[in-house]
Amino acid sequence: MDVGGLLRDPLSRRRFFHMSGIGFAGGSAVFLAACGDDTKSPNATTAPDESDEADVGILNSALDLELMAVAAYKAGAAKLTGDVLKVGKLFLEQEQEHADGLTSAIKDAGGTPNKARSSYDFPKLGSQTDVLRFAIDIENTAIAAYIDALPKLGQGDLRATAAAIVSNEAEHISVLLGALGEQQVPDAFVVGKVPA
Repeated sequence: MDVGGLLRDPLSRRRFFHMSGIGFAGGSAVFLAACGDDTKSPNATTAPDESDEADVGILNSALDLELMAVAAYKAGAAKLTGDVLKVGKLFLEQEQEHADGLTSAIKDAGGTPNKARSSYDFPKLGSQTDVLRFAIDIENTAIAAYIDALPKLGQGDLRATAAAIVSNEAEHISVLLGALGEQQVPDAFVVGKVPA
């Protein structure tokens, strides 16, 4: 996977979410539904319907992003020091929590969660600054992807879950910018950005 291309090109980002054969927007609704949809009656004898299958595809696309973020924080940890290393470890744990939540939601929807790739095509992370900039790129990409999904979600509790993840990713960006000595809240709205 060409991570740099994914992060820079909005069309590549969309293609990434379509790898499962469905759009991220529709899958995001499933993601949120899987995280808290208690409107369906549990019925162990009923096979997953088409909406569950679509949800699993979307959830797996989101899971792929979260697993990539986990791998990025792990890969960059060797270049981080002091308080920045502590923050990196905290963010790694939080990204893993996102991945674990998605994994549970996929299983609840009757699907099989994707596994982390054996390797990712990350850019050279030669310094702490390189790691922080790359982490900001990944966080921004995740925010943009989740925001794309928000208006398409059918249930308020699912939108709230997605919004909570967006908020957490935005907090990450703020702290990462601070570690770079940059303005921590540069914009009035959190929208995610694709790196230039």
